[in-house]
Order: sequence, then structure tokens, then C-alpha cells
Amino acid sequence: MIYISKFVSVRSSALNEDGKNKAFAGQYDSYLNVTEKNLLEKIKLCWISFYNESVSEYCEDISVLGMNIIIQEMIDSDYSGVVFSIDPTSNTNNYSIIELVKGLGENLVSGKVTPTKFLIRRTTNNIDLKIGNIDIDNKIIKNLEKLVLKIEKIYQCPMDIEYSIKNNIIYILQARPITTKNLSIKQFSLAITRPQSIIEIEIYFKGEYKGIKSITRNLYYFKPLFIYNREHNNVEIYYNDIDLEEDPRLMYYYMDKDLNKLKTYYDKVIKEDINYIQDMILKKIDIDLNKLIEKIIRIYPFISLGQIAGHFEDISSKLKKFLINFRNSYDSIIHDASDFLIDEISKMLPKQYKEYINFITLDECINKLPDLNTLELRKNGYIYFYSLYTTEDYNKWLKDNNISIKIDTHVSLTGSVAYSKNITGKVCIIYNEKDFDKFEKGDILVTPMTVPKFMKVIKIAKGIITDEGGVTCHASIIARELKIPCVVGCKNATKTLKNGDIVKMDGASGNIIRLR
Repeated sequence: MIYISKFVSVRSSALNEDGKNKAFAGQYDSYLNVTEKNLLEKIKLCWISFYNESVSEYCEDISVLGMNIIIQEMIDSDYSGVVFSIDPTSNTNNYSIIELVKGLGENLVSGKVTPTKFLIRRTTNNIDLKIGNIDIDNKIIKNLEKLVLKIEKIYQCPMDIEYSIKNNIIYILQARPITTKNLSIKQFSLAITRPQSIIEIEIYFKGEYKGIKSITRNLYYFKPLFIYNREHNNVEIYYNDIDLEEDPRLMYYYMDKDLNKLKTYYDKVIKEDINYIQDMILKKIDIDLNKLIEKIIRIYPFISLGQIAGHFEDISSKLKKFLINFRNSYDSIIHDASDFLIDEISKMLPKQYKEYINFITLDECINKLPDLNTLELRKNGYIYFYSLYTTEDYNKWLKDNNISIKIDTHVSLTGSVAYSKNITGKVCIIYNEKDFDKFEKGDILVTPMTVPKFMKVIKIAKGIITDEGGVTCHASIIARELKIPCVVGCKNATKTLKNGDIVKMDGASGNIIRLR
């Protein structure tokens, strides 16, 4: 006599399925909560799905082999979800990404609900960011991450893992290689515009990179991108929207968790630095340019975080108020200190170099000044990111480093980026198969959520926008495999957009911009 659990799942296990190149996500049918009474019927239906039309659309470039059937005991899950052992949407391997929903995982992979997301730093097992409202013991999430890394070690490759949680016990349901990792270009968005000399930029850069690292146990850093525009005589400051270590939300999340620590640092360190700077400017103490630079570097990160705090809705009101007050109180002091520093350095330069003071680096002032022709080129425009480039090198630098720079305007929707690329195209809203005939090659597919039957239109779509889902849902997995730009979880895309709208999909931020 064969023991059958009260409820089981009937799932496919095809020979091509769950490989490193093709996931076959959603291509074959699965059945949940199957009873002994209808078990044979569901096994037959699962086998029949081997011949689904969507499978032939999906597999036209490979041979489709045979299929086995797996029967698993159902777990009445409290929570379920998917883990990617590395984040497939960014250019960093430092994080695992965990998505979690209440109940069965079908709600997640089908895109019926938008999950709560956790970013787990692989080296420390620290939860660096949580986005969503589901409350669950952090110990469970950390234990799940430990299991994920063990599984990754067994398979020797990044893994896509389904799991279930019941009574705080974690059950691993499936593990397969991540079929694609997004190797998209770097994306930067404009945060601040202001007049600055290169010396100020160097201090700003060190403040963002070294200053922030020093107060967060070296977990976070920013590397802003600076572009000098001669026409407007100002410097545009950009932040990387893809690399998680450079995402300001991580810093805000860190500060939110322990605002008292930040206030203590402010009271003990920053106030003393401010007083020192003011005394030096007023010449109450001897001028020490190295110490002045050191103090400015320590303060700059808080000024810049206060500048861009308004860009993020999910910052707590207490933290936002603290940072903006800090910025308003000390922004002018830092600028006075920078001006004072530039004046003192300028006094040390040969007469013919004084007019170029805004285009010379600190290192050049200390060691060897560049020739005047080089400085004249910098006056026409330059870019500073790790190194300094003149306008002549600008386009080559962008191309060699795969860097795209963009500015957000008229944002009407936003979601989670599943596959990153900037595109512009015409909207076609699809709810079901009846709408397929109106879809034209090159349209942007807008839908509540994709299902396997949508392969016919997905393959000819220029991009995908969904109301629901997270970066582990069906639309996300297929989009990454086919390298189709995709933004999921926009909540009301099908209601906000109309057929024929021309929109720009921002592959870095997940913003959908309606152009006309």
C-alpha cells in the first residue's frame, strides 16, 4: 500500500528544465493541493503540458527532451518565497535577495502579490535592507541565507531557490541555477547640481567614499560621478542606481535603525569639527590645510545625504528631518570652508596658474602642475569618476566603461527592475489571449502579470511592464533570459497608461516616464 499525504503537489521535472541557460519558468503545468482522488488526473495533465504551445515558442532554439513527474507532500506554509543567492538585477555579487509572501509561493511566482524583499550581505549575513510590510523574525531570514550559501557551495554556481516556512521550520522545495545574471551597463541619475572646483570634488568624493565607510563599519560607500558643464558653469553630481553599495537607501536604512548613534556621532565629532573649521576661517587658530580637508571630508557625507533625502519616500520622517536640518545648518559653513581652502591654495600657485584654480587637483598642486594646454581643455568640460577626463576623452570614457547617464523627468510610475536597460516605445495593454492580435512587434507589453501563454507576445515585445510581482516572478525570469527590459510591481500601470502611449522605461530606477 502506497502512503499518500492528504495534499500533494504534482510538478514537472523535464530533462531540459532548470538548467544554467534555460529555466523553463512556468512553461509546464504544476498542480497544488492535489488529493488522492484526483492524483492520476493531475499527473496526466502535467505530462500533457509537455506539449504546450508556449513550450515550443520558448524552446525553438533547443531540442526538448522527456519529462518526469515529481509528487511532493504539500506544506501548509505560513510563508513562502524565492531566493537568488546573488542579486540578478545588479552588478554586485555581495548580496543575496530574498522575496517573501504569506501562504503558498504560487502567489509570488505568478505575480499575484508584490513580495517583501530582503537584501542579505553574503559575507556578514546582515540584513542590509528590507522593503515591504511582512513581519518575520530576522533569525529565520538569516538561517535561510545560511542554507542558501550551503546549496550554492554544493552546486558551485549562483542558485535560484524556492522555499517554504511552517512553524519557523524552513523547507527547501527546489534549487536550480540562476539562468541569467544582468550584466547591464551602469546607470547614474542626477542628484545635485552646483558650482564646484575639482579640489572640492576630490573632497566631496573622499567624504562620500571614506567618510561614510568610517561610520558604517566599512559596509557602505558612495562613488559619485561628477560632470562639469561649461555652458552652465556648474558640476552635475550623479549616483549609481544599480550597485547596491552605492544606493543611498542603504545608508538611510542603516541610519534609520539607530538614529541615536548618528546623533551621538554628531554631538561628539561633527560639532567639534564645525567649531574647528570656523576658528580656522576666522584665523583664531593657525591655518592647517591638511586638518581642514580632514574635517570637511568628515562632514560632507551628511550634507550630501541631506541634499538628496527628499528623493526617497521611504525614509522615516525623523531621519529626514534630522538630515535636512543638518544640511540647512552647516551647508553654508562647508562652502565657506571650501572657498577658504581654495583661496589659500591659490596663493601658493604661480601667477599664470591662478585663473585655472578650479581645474587643478590637490595632487597636482602638491606634486606637479599640469601644462596650461591641459587646463585649457578642462575648462571646456570634464568628467571626474575615479580619475579626471577632459571633454576630448568623454565619449570614449563612456563607451569603454559602459556608463549611461540619464536624468529623470515626468515620472508617472515606478516598480522593481527585473532586467535593466533604457528604452522608449509604444504601450500595448494585454489582459489575456484575446488581446494578442492588437500587439505589434516592438510594442511595450503592459499587463497585470504575464503567464506562460504570453510567450507569443513576450518574444516580440520591446519591454515589459507589470502591475504586480517581484524580481523572482514569471515575467522577471523570462525577461532576463530573453534580455527584454522589464519593470515589475508598478501597481497601477494598466490603469495609468493607455494603449498608444509613448513611454520611456528607466532601467536603473524602475521609473516609467510617459513622454506623450
